Amino acid sequence: MNSVLVVQLKRLGDLVLTTPALSLLRKHYPTARITLLIDRHSRALAPALTGVDQIWVYRGTESLWIDLLRTRFDLCLDFTGNDRSALISLLSRAPKRIGFSFLAKRPVRSWAYTQLVLSPAREKHTVDHYLDLVCSLGAFNSDAEISLHLPQQIGSSLSFLKRELSLPSRYFVLHPGSARVEKYWVAARWAEVIAYAHARFKIACVITGGRDPGELQHIEDILLKSSDRSVIFNLAGKIDLLLAAALIEQAFFFLGVDTVAAHFAAAFRRPSITLFGPTNPFHWHPRHSRAVILRAGFPGPIEDFDPLQERAPMSELSTETVIRAMEVLLKG
Repeated sequence: MNSVLVVQLKRLGDLVLTTPALSLLRKHYPTARITLLIDRHSRALAPALTGVDQIWVYRGTESLWIDLLRTRFDLCLDFTGNDRSALISLLSRAPKRIGFSFLAKRPVRSWAYTQLVLSPAREKHTVDHYLDLVCSLGAFNSDAEISLHLPQQIGSSLSFLKRELSLPSRYFVLHPGSARVEKYWVAARWAEVIAYAHARFKIACVITGGRDPGELQHIEDILLKSSDRSVIFNLAGKIDLLLAAALIEQAFFFLGVDTVAAHFAAAFRRPSITLFGPTNPFHWHPRHSRAVILRAGFPGPIEDFDPLQERAPMSELSTETVIRAMEVLLKG
């Protein structure tokens, strides 16, 4: 196997959860030239991805189609499974083009592939779902850990930022926002948790988040409910993605909703508490030993996961449940 094209055009969180599959692919084909195609919205993560030789960014321009026609691929793996990725797989002209079996529901899409792999996404953690595609090649899955490697210059930027902010060495990262408003927890409860963390553990809070106006307003609501802003460093919308990841990598612990930031904490094996409500943690939960999973409607951490578990609004998750989880996590 000389040249492999991997297509992953889904959102940032999915890209992070594809990293175990990329690592396994590299292990299975150590000398192959692996090209990863990602969506333009995920391009900021590219410098932290390992196990690939080059990364192409999909922008919907002619250059991609020209690159596909100029490059000879022996294998194409499509982790996306939509119309765009099916067309890309077909145009790769790889003799072996592999996708998931759900593509058979759309015959026009399925014609783009030479092999379809059975992997029911609803019955698997997303990491295992993506690993199934690589395992179909005969690869043996011995390590399903997600991983990222931050460039050295990001560490230098973080050191500078910490000096500029006079950020204490002990801090936790709070990531309360998401692209989906239904994942927001109650602002006043976030403020109570921040106050408790400082009073109980003498630890500052660093808030991270994107530039979406709704997310920034949610964070402003949290700040308005906070009695002591001097222990809060709000960096939401002010730093780039990899710098936020570096903050998480060095944090005392991570606390946030189900979003890409929680996957960063998992990649760096940081102690973490992740809050779920409308999304089922069965498919997305961090799986390292110091990850605590809370779900709206449940009185404590979840240890048994069910793909058919009913969703609940975030308002059903109490402040006391999060504080109890913090106590257990930090005393462990």
